Amino acid sequence: MMAKARKTIRNKLGAMGYPSKREVRREQILKIASELFSEKSYHDVTVDEIADAVGVAKGTIYLYFPSKEKLYLEILENSFEAIESLLEREIAKSDSAPVKLKKILSLIFEFYRINLDVLRILSRDETHLIREHFEFTEHWRLRRIKLYEKILERGQKEGSFRPLNTTLTALIIFGLVRSVMFFYKTDESAKEIAEDVFSAISEGILAPDEQDP
Repeated sequence: MMAKARKTIRNKLGAMGYPSKREVRREQILKIASELFSEKSYHDVTVDEIADAVGVAKGTIYLYFPSKEKLYLEILENSFEAIESLLEREIAKSDSAPVKLKKILSLIFEFYRINLDVLRILSRDETHLIREHFEFTEHWRLRRIKLYEKILERGQKEGSFRPLNTTLTALIIFGLVRSVMFFYKTDESAKEIAEDVFSAISEGILAPDEQDP
């Protein structure tokens, strides 16, 4: 009877949006594992080390994640799903393409500034270590490039962007944003970085009065 009552309470709390004890533990494992993977390479982090840091037995980790690979990929998947959800909501708004692109850039820089552990993991580019990791990150890479293409195509239709190769330009923006995320050290805000990157994309490097040779 008591067990049934506890189950009923858990179900009601879940329906109200309160995380269960299992969900809290799962999030704790993900958070601590993310910190460890950000400090050392994938192969240098062991499940024993994660369990010790969480304060549980090694077997407990496997109750939540069947393998270190699945735990590692879920850290990345949670991050990608979170940022892509934000970007898709921004894309759906009625702003002009230039405004939309600038906001997207700011969101990306702000997101990874807050989630530095994930940024450090991504900056190692360990996709060659796990086949599933490569396939997974390739899926999200293509999705991000398609998002940039969508903005560029919208800009062309509304006349705010000149006719251009949208696939090539989307790849250029993708590479530029990743390089800035990983290697640009600055005290500027995410919005200021986005402004600078947008300016580099929209205005290029030639002075306004420079003529083609």
